[in-house]
Amino acid sequence: MVNWIKSLSQRSEFVGVLTLAFGASIWQSLSMALSPQPLTAVFDNASLSGLMATQLATLAIIGAFLYLRGWTWARLGPAPRWRDLPQGFGLAAATLVGFWVFHAAAALTGLLPADADDSVRVAPDLDWRLMFAASAVNGFFEEALVCGYLVSALRERPSMWTAIHLSTAIRASYHLYQGEAGAVMVPMGLAFAWLYSVNGRLWPLVVAHIALDAWALFAR
Repeated sequence: MVNWIKSLSQRSEFVGVLTLAFGASIWQSLSMALSPQPLTAVFDNASLSGLMATQLATLAIIGAFLYLRGWTWARLGPAPRWRDLPQGFGLAAATLVGFWVFHAAAALTGLLPADADDSVRVAPDLDWRLMFAASAVNGFFEEALVCGYLVSALRERPSMWTAIHLSTAIRASYHLYQGEAGAVMVPMGLAFAWLYSVNGRLWPLVVAHIALDAWALFAR
């Protein structure tokens, strides 16, 4: 098995990792988006616990697989440092402002309904500790794979915009369940992937994503 994993082509590795990481969520998101009946995603204690367990198990599998393939943490960028915290919070704040501007402009022009984010519900009895834990796991899971791994794996491509656009497309595709509101993932995906491709630092993106997820859960 180990020899077979090591013998896989880079293309097979790439497709396998991204399919395992996001295949199921993309399929579920697409199914909800195309459903003839409006569907609402509900985040409660059970769903967040299940999501966190699934992502941790997936990270363990992908981590072991990539380790056998010769990947190291250094390939994803420098180790975390304290300055990643203010940079990450600043990026989260800028992203939130961008979200609000986008929604306001889209609502004024009729591109989005005023209640475009009503496709997502948060249970009123959600445990705050679970909110933080799930936000931390999800923030790391998404950025480590849709930015860190994907962009790093395609870094030797003639144009880094190939990786940036693919990262953005995947990020947007597993947020399709949010309906029209999921459109904000396009500018966010472009900005995050571009930042990572330029400076190679993953942790400010992780901090920003964790902060955005926690804010989204607490604000509802």
